[in-house]
Amino acid sequence: MATFKEVVRKRRGDGMYAVYIRVTHNRKIDYIKTDMYVHDGHLKGGEITDQIVRAKCSIRIKEFLDKLNLKDTDNWTVKQVMEFISSNDKVLFYPYCDEFVKNLRGKGRDKTAEGYEDAIKSFKKFFTDTNLAFQDIKKKDLGKWIETLMETARAKQKYPSNMKAIFDAGRDKYNDYEDNVIFIANNPFYKLEIPKCDTPHKKATDTDSIRKLFSANPKGERDEIAQDVAKLMIYMVGINTIDLYDMEDWRFEGGKLRYNRHKTRTVREDKAYTEVTVRPEILYLFEKYKGKNGYLFNFKQRYSTPKGFYENVNKGLKQICDDEGIKKMTTNTLRHSWATVAKNYCKASDELIDFCLVHAPDKKLAWKYIDVDYSPIDELNNQVLDVIFNPKVDKGKKKKGGKNKEEEKSVIKEEAA
Repeated sequence: MATFKEVVRKRRGDGMYAVYIRVTHNRKIDYIKTDMYVHDGHLKGGEITDQIVRAKCSIRIKEFLDKLNLKDTDNWTVKQVMEFISSNDKVLFYPYCDEFVKNLRGKGRDKTAEGYEDAIKSFKKFFTDTNLAFQDIKKKDLGKWIETLMETARAKQKYPSNMKAIFDAGRDKYNDYEDNVIFIANNPFYKLEIPKCDTPHKKATDTDSIRKLFSANPKGERDEIAQDVAKLMIYMVGINTIDLYDMEDWRFEGGKLRYNRHKTRTVREDKAYTEVTVRPEILYLFEKYKGKNGYLFNFKQRYSTPKGFYENVNKGLKQICDDEGIKKMTTNTLRHSWATVAKNYCKASDELIDFCLVHAPDKKLAWKYIDVDYSPIDELNNQVLDVIFNPKVDKGKKKKGGKNKEEEKSVIKEEAA
């Protein structure tokens, strides 16, 4: 058990001595500075004789001992003892939320950080105490908060899941389970019932709408960029806008684009690496939007943030769809549409589609030991693009006693620029 004693150390220039509480544990010493001072008249043989100062120190020492008596401190270092007795019993929650989001942004996971910020904003609306501590959060109150989200499609699952992740990360940071130094003992999210999100509406659009999108004549620069970005996405296996925004020029070589998907590159063992052959039909776009300062495209020069780029592309797509009278499309629509064509028309397996879209593989162990062949991505991509831009002419059914008749239909083909 640690021992404590009120002491003085160095004499100040004004003749006063600051009062410290000396902490001794496992033959190591450290000091806690108090707000009290004494002079030579209150010292005898180096010992403090001021009874008021000694009484106040005794109260502090008793508080320290009361806290330590609740823990098994035999194997603690004196530093751990100091941290434990000097800390406030409660750990503030919202400052840690800010730290959590800051760490995400520091890793380049801005989109993920935005999702957590939305969850924190909702949480703060319900838990309004700005000094809310981890220890103040109760399961019954979490249940009431979740009830306010039940009319939402996704937030009722996403927000509680995000806040649970923050809470768990905070417990891991502040608790030392090995040495049994526990600052956050409660776990209100344990066995908390988090509702499932609603089944999302399918975001894919039909191939005819995609062809109309690319055959449209944009009315302005924003719409033209949106159309071109959409073409890059469809031709390059539903690549995300943030990957186009951040793409370095050295990643395009020998007709192949080799990159790590931004969304999951920091959390996957394979760094979310993929590669795709760039088709000749879109090479002119690489020149049209040629970047500078080491970037493949100039989107970073055109837009100050990835979010601004993403939002402007979607605004342009909306305008084109409105002008052409086709169903609304977004960048997410294009990615989903590529996957839908691959599944429904090309009969690709779910595993292959996930591989093409750089989703995490189910059989993670196998990927550690094999030399990955990325050619199936190109093969499936060629099939998908053939379905979209080279639709086959429907053939009429054979009538009884008659011959096969072909019903002529107009075929919209995308010309290689």
